[in-house]
Amino acid sequence: ELAAQSSARKTPVRIIYSALTASNGPVWVAADQGFFEKYGLDVQIVHGRGASPIQALAGGTVELGHFAGASVIQANLSGGDLVFVAAQTNYVVLSIWTRKDSPIRTLADLAGRSIGVSAPGSATHTTTRAALRKAGVADKDMKFVHHGALPEIFVSLDKGLVDAGVASAPRPAFRELVDLATQRIPFLQGAIIVNRNYLLRERPVVLNFLKGFVEAMKLVREKPEVVTASLMKHLRIPPDIARSAYRSFVNVWEEVPYVKAESVQAILDFLPKEQVKDITPEKYIDNSLIRELETSGFVKNLYRR
Repeated sequence: ELAAQSSARKTPVRIIYSALTASNGPVWVAADQGFFEKYGLDVQIVHGRGASPIQALAGGTVELGHFAGASVIQANLSGGDLVFVAAQTNYVVLSIWTRKDSPIRTLADLAGRSIGVSAPGSATHTTTRAALRKAGVADKDMKFVHHGALPEIFVSLDKGLVDAGVASAPRPAFRELVDLATQRIPFLQGAIIVNRNYLLRERPVVLNFLKGFVEAMKLVREKPEVVTASLMKHLRIPPDIARSAYRSFVNVWEEVPYVKAESVQAILDFLPKEQVKDITPEKYIDNSLIRELETSGFVKNLYRR
């Protein structure tokens, strides 16, 4: 009876994500630890595959999204009006994987090989291009093989249809060729996204969501065992694999999750010049909510505890 009354007073909010990876750790931790409820929300976390999550967000069937920036910018270029309000990480957190018996030992060894990524222009595709470019491997020296979703990349890799695959940890059946998180390549890989008109209408709701998110961001950096438990639960993975996934992310999870202009610019730089010639990163960023949490003392009080 009491539970029903208290949940009736909480504002229902849905947040959708696409990649079934450890990148969702902070959102899962916030839900598992009751942080969203603490700030008056009844948050439902929804998983969608392929292009459907971004369409659901752009179309308004869900209120919030948790994605890498590339698909959001593509949606905006197609007429969407989505805005980044917080960053889980402003750097690439992906690994390039090979089969355990593969002769490939370095990024340079990938020249002339095929690499499995998700959709064209997705985070896996764009960040791999950035990493290979840094290693001196040009796009023309690579064959990118596109897949609908991450699990399919690893089916291809397992069958030998591609030489390498890209995704964040964990991938226990494969060998990690390189953990790109260690290279600090700017790229908005995990962000909280909202439709601009929803933000205008329901700013206090979004602010309360971000309070729960920021509190979770603090916890994930300080208490590995809490995140590990959430990853085990949501990804259904054993503890050692959850811990190795956590290690990739903890280096780049933001303390105060501002969206950095350079991490959005990095995505724009991979798009055709004529398509983005009048677009600055600031057009898609609204850091005012995180700034409000910082100037109000919310963040400082959190870290004092």
